[in-house]
Amino acid sequence: MKLAVGDLVVYGNHGIGRVAARRKQEMLGEAQDVVVLELEQLKVTLPLTLAQTQLRPLANDAELHRVGDALRDDGELNSRNWLSRRREAVEKLVGGTPVELAQIVSEGAQRERLRSASRGKGQLSLSERQLYTRARTLLADEVALALDIEPAAAEVWIDGHLMRPS
Repeated sequence: MKLAVGDLVVYGNHGIGRVAARRKQEMLGEAQDVVVLELEQLKVTLPLTLAQTQLRPLANDAELHRVGDALRDDGELNSRNWLSRRREAVEKLVGGTPVELAQIVSEGAQRERLRSASRGKGQLSLSERQLYTRARTLLADEVALALDIEPAAAEVWIDGHLMRPS
């Protein structure tokens, strides 16, 4: 990835940003090439070597197809305790690939459906809800930009893939 000024990139669980500058900067006592990234409410300066491992381009058509598959997947839910599941979900969130985000969203939606069917209420715990909501927001933002649609339309796109036949 070139990381040219103006490029849109994804920075893990921070979301989508634009490369604002590339320059030499004094860091840890030596001049290094750095990338300045402007996120929605944050400006981050990363050494180029770190930026090349932490930043990725927006999802392409093939990745969006895999995202749709992941959202539709009603695989077996992870039955481990919440702390183990949370650790895995946070790793996926930090990794920030669109498919990993879709896996978090799909599992959250599936857990809500199961809870709704078994107890009459479909609420996730507060920490589960926060992870699910963060993953869904990041995914919707990326889908909107990748498909050149409004964020509300990206939410509809996600919901359409999450729907299950009755």
